[in-house]
Amino acid sequence: MSNKTQGVVLVAFGKASYVFAAYNMAYSIKNFNPNINVALITDDINRPQNELIGKRKEVFDKVIAFPKELLLDGVTKKFSPGRLKVNLYSYLPYDENLYLDVDGICLKDLQPLFDLLSESKKQYAAHTVGYHKIEQGKDIPSMQWAWANDIWEKYELTKDSVLPAINSSLQYISKGEKSKAIYDKAAELFENPIDLDKLRMKWGGSQPDELYMNIAMALLDYNPHVKGGSQLEGSEKGFIHFTRSFHGNLDLIADNFYIQSYYGGAKFTPSNIIEWLDKLLYKWHFKHIENHIYKIVQITKDKHANTR
Repeated sequence: MSNKTQGVVLVAFGKASYVFAAYNMAYSIKNFNPNINVALITDDINRPQNELIGKRKEVFDKVIAFPKELLLDGVTKKFSPGRLKVNLYSYLPYDENLYLDVDGICLKDLQPLFDLLSESKKQYAAHTVGYHKIEQGKDIPSMQWAWANDIWEKYELTKDSVLPAINSSLQYISKGEKSKAIYDKAAELFENPIDLDKLRMKWGGSQPDELYMNIAMALLDYNPHVKGGSQLEGSEKGFIHFTRSFHGNLDLIADNFYIQSYYGGAKFTPSNIIEWLDKLLYKWHFKHIENHIYKIVQITKDKHANTR
């Protein structure tokens, strides 16, 4: 039996709504398994105590602060949370960390997911959307952030380089030489970025962390995919569910995924998904004679992705 420490890692910065979202995610995780550790990495160690009502701060097992300068782009000096995400490794508190964006809700016990990821023996894994080689052209269907020719030229990738395309909403990081190398390289690339004007799409007006994590793994010849983690195998199951439209049985999502995301800006995730998640949180809080007060429908209005 492994003596390695395990836990979920959440990040909250800027507006109070991110702390509220982190609370909802942590509460949903603990609803299914109270023994799973949940750490909050934030720009002010007192934020949970100052911004959450009552004992709600106790949902976090650890609170870790990072320097606020990490939220500023090293080139433009403007707000750029992607810089924090590519520097996340230094703040990870566990041997095996499951990083989750706070804009999501847990739908079942995460321990089997931890077991699967740990058994994969990969030091880094993420929800993987696809792969790209330069011979396939400049358009990367699985990644919207930049053009392939700009990436290959600036960072001197070869004709044989394979660029993975991840969604960084779910990342498994087992501390070690390989995972550290990926983050070190991504942080280095982020300080020498593709010009904002050349990007196909910006993340809330700033540089996207996913782009530089993808390039780092291409340079290091690393594949972040774990079988069962995304729809790459043509399966309707996976670790985390994203959707712009859903008209089926919502219970099927909980049967087939661990996390439902509400990624993107306001109105990006369909209203029936948002309403469903709020109803789940109402139900889980009611079970403990508590109120669900941090409504997801309100949280979505304050997200960084809304910035233009």
